[in-house]
Amino acid sequence: MNEADGAAPPDIGESVPAISTAGVVFSAAGFLALLTILYALVNRVGIDELQLMIADAGFWGPLLFVGIKALTFTFAPLSAGPIQFASGILFGVIPGTLYSVLGEVIGGTINVLIARQLGRRIVARFVGAAALRRVDSFYERHLDDWKSLLAARLLLFSVYDFISYAVGFGKIRLMVYVVVSFIGGLLPTYIFVLIGSQAAQNQDVLLLLYAGAAILFVAFVLFRRPVSALFAKLHNRL
Repeated sequence: MNEADGAAPPDIGESVPAISTAGVVFSAAGFLALLTILYALVNRVGIDELQLMIADAGFWGPLLFVGIKALTFTFAPLSAGPIQFASGILFGVIPGTLYSVLGEVIGGTINVLIARQLGRRIVARFVGAAALRRVDSFYERHLDDWKSLLAARLLLFSVYDFISYAVGFGKIRLMVYVVVSFIGGLLPTYIFVLIGSQAAQNQDVLLLLYAGAAILFVAFVLFRRPVSALFAKLHNRL
């Protein structure tokens, strides 16, 4: 990393922010809202009609999907949730998973190259100053081998776009990043695509997710302190 590109990264001993109840509620509500909208869309238009539209588009359908997915990985303000949940409906669970992972790998590779070639100042324009501090945090915690990268891919998939920028500041080879990102992304992406596909077609699954979210929220409120302590411990080890 070129130090001339910006201020030095923060000390790795910086305090870890507590988990916000409002943040948890907002994230859970957004997740369920996306599934609800997808369920309403499928029931209004019809799954057969949606799949027919994609089939009529030919190779442009998957190509457009992969391109949009890649853009959501590079431009942090964009959300990948709606199209990832919808991919199983549009293409089938297995193809939808592969297209989603491919888009993430392409977008993540662009992130690595932006960080590696253009520096922190340009990365800050994409993710903002606050998110850049998170990128620096991962970089300073020695994200420098394929094992730590694989763990991040499997466990921290929700912030993997930021981690991709951190890889650009480190020493992991680009090909290693591509291989680990693709293989490590298959399982978590498959789970989300499957959830989206099932919830969009089955009201019982959607209601089960509502109940599960409610139970998790109550558990979080009751056990907030130990959960926050565990979060801080995991954060400091990464």
